[in-house]
Amino acid sequence: MTAVDAVPTDFDWRTYPDPPIAPILAAALTHFQQDGYHGTTVRKIAAEVGLTMPTLYYHYGNKEGLLFALLDIAMDDFWAHGHACLEEAGTDVQKRFENFISSVALHYTHRRDLAMLHDESRFLGPDFRVKYLERRNMVNEVLEGLIKDGVAEGVFDVDDSHLTSLALLGMLGGILDWYRDKGPLSAADIANRYTRYAVRIVSKPAAA
Repeated sequence: MTAVDAVPTDFDWRTYPDPPIAPILAAALTHFQQDGYHGTTVRKIAAEVGLTMPTLYYHYGNKEGLLFALLDIAMDDFWAHGHACLEEAGTDVQKRFENFISSVALHYTHRRDLAMLHDESRFLGPDFRVKYLERRNMVNEVLEGLIKDGVAEGVFDVDDSHLTSLALLGMLGGILDWYRDKGPLSAADIANRYTRYAVRIVSKPAAA
């Protein structure tokens, strides 16, 4: 059982209603998307939501605090869906793998605005960065564990589960480079296709 299995949930992991984001954070998210982390000023965010600078600093400390709060929302949302997809699959090791791959792909499509901030985590200071990486690194740990489970049960044929997990996450992360919500493929279509690609990578070769 993975660490994320300890998180309870009771919703359909394939659905993505708007996450609860406070107005201050919603404004920060918009400016981070438009201007980048360094191009965004706290003064501009405060003015947009009608707050004084001291009030904003009271709630989030500084711009780094705003970024961390948004990344925390992104990871909360990811793990809620991640746990639910594993729970639905039960003990079926291939289904658990397929669902988890799909949930990562859906995070990068349905939550693209938040997911784009993962790269901005490099601007976090040491304390915030450690907290964030603990949660983000768990994604690889869970996926690697699912691959190992598949190998142990004779379902997958993988020599290096760690490198394979990193390669799969790299492939999935590429969705952010090209996905647009007005494109020809729906988020579900993309998740299904990437899941099929992932299964091919870890599956045993077909008998000659």
